[in-house]
Amino acid sequence: MDLSNFNAMLESNAANLRSTWRNYSLSSSALVAVIVFGGEHLDGKRPMMVFAIIGVHLLAILSSDGQMAQFQALRKDMPEEMASSAVGREWVKQPLGAFRVIGAVMSIAITVTMLMALQ
Repeated sequence: MDLSNFNAMLESNAANLRSTWRNYSLSSSALVAVIVFGGEHLDGKRPMMVFAIIGVHLLAILSSDGQMAQFQALRKDMPEEMASSAVGREWVKQPLGAFRVIGAVMSIAITVTMLMALQ
């Protein structure tokens, strides 16, 4: 793969990951606000909230994991020009698999915490 195409794919994937995290942060913040300030207005709407909480977090996990998998694949297809640079050598060292696991574990923990707060 040539450097120009590699950089374009890398930039696109990074933008997708940033978008996922931004949307996840906004959605999670909105859900927390509803849980904290909803009070008695949540009566009868708890199933909808459970669905929203699980849905937001599941989509974030799946999307983030897919994008991290793309980073792992891109790392394998790194052009020699990039691979021989300091940035390329450091990128190869990054534990992307661990980032995928930590991201999923943290999202699951936040989901459980929100569901507990909803009780």
